Amino acid sequence: MLPDPFSTPCLHVVYRPDLGQLTGRWLRSVTEAELHAGYTALRQAALHHGCGCWLIDSRRRTNRSLNGPEWVTTDFLPAVQQALGAPLHVCFLVLPDYLRSLPDALPGAAAGGPVQFARFVDEGAANAWLAARAPAG
Repeated sequence: MLPDPFSTPCLHVVYRPDLGQLTGRWLRSVTEAELHAGYTALRQAALHHGCGCWLIDSRRRTNRSLNGPEWVTTDFLPAVQQALGAPLHVCFLVLPDYLRSLPDALPGAAAGGPVQFARFVDEGAANAWLAARAPAG
């Protein structure tokens, strides 16, 4: 599948109209500037396509020294949801060791709120989670 014109050197972006899903795959570990540039690209693609269902594959981002997860879930995603004017459902694919290292209670989306996110190690489970939340169309 061809990358979306919103792809960056660090993030491969693909919009799947058949699934109503935007996929961003990090290609490597990134600097803080690259992290923000990649998420800005995802925001632009989401607004362009009117897409509120995202799969973000972070498994190649093995350097987790940045405070990315907190910024993404507490600042970035709510701002994107506001700009979209529609619910935002995001699943993150992560490595098993990284998922185990996360605290049980992370700041983020309230149940039933306009921004929902989850973390998965299995892409099939992530896609099933997104499919259950995709708008009927």
